[in-house]
Amino acid sequence: MPVIQSKDITCGSKHSNNRDHQPAENMVSRSGEMTTDEPFTHSRLQQFTADDFESYRARGEAFRHRLSGAVLNALKLGDIWRTDCESRGEWGGIFPVHLRLTHRRCKHLTIDILSPGNGSPFWHGLMWLNPDHTGLYFWNSELLAADVIGGLLQNIDEMVSAGHKAGDIAAMLRGRGVS
Repeated sequence: MPVIQSKDITCGSKHSNNRDHQPAENMVSRSGEMTTDEPFTHSRLQQFTADDFESYRARGEAFRHRLSGAVLNALKLGDIWRTDCESRGEWGGIFPVHLRLTHRRCKHLTIDILSPGNGSPFWHGLMWLNPDHTGLYFWNSELLAADVIGGLLQNIDEMVSAGHKAGDIAAMLRGRGVS
């Protein structure tokens, strides 16, 4: 996936070849029936494959919203980030979990956290450089690395506190080769 992405480009379909994970149809046998009161821990989310996320999304808006909430809970974000999550495809509908974080002191600093799914087998962190047009993928991982994301968001907050603008922060992230 390119480092810089335009919102006009749609992601191609990719599937994970990780043999440690079972396909979504085996989800029930390894974890029990997925229910609305099913507990989600960070380690449980680590077990999900792209197919598992897609299967959960296919169960409807309430399940997708609950899954997004579980990811937000795992991230343990501070009050400095306003959060939103996609539930009806309003941001393209490509990823089962699509979180949007906006820095409270820098309204032009928007970060999307994207789960594995049909669009990609990886987790992604995407910082929008030009709202609604161009973004920088600053983080990619096979697993939901809440500690890594938390560290990156803390670094971004420190840059905002130091007076850096969103474009400068994106340039610094790109220059560091963060992935």
